[in-house]
Amino acid sequence: MVQRDGKPEVTIEALEAEIADLIDDPVLRDEWLNTKIPILESKTPKSYFHTPSNRARLMQVVLEMKFGEMA
Repeated sequence: MVQRDGKPEVTIEALEAEIADLIDDPVLRDEWLNTKIPILESKTPKSYFHTPSNRARLMQVVLEMKFGEMA
């Protein structure tokens, strides 16, 4: 992760790696990336790759899913 304004910035590469670790099947991963998710304001995860703040939010969701912290 890169530093931005004193906070670590989530890179696209780091985000892609976490998603690949969470969903190892490329077909299922692509399906998930293109599915509207309620916790992401009913936007697709793929649409969250474009800004640093959105990447940080998506990384938070992915890590919650990965570690079972999501209700």
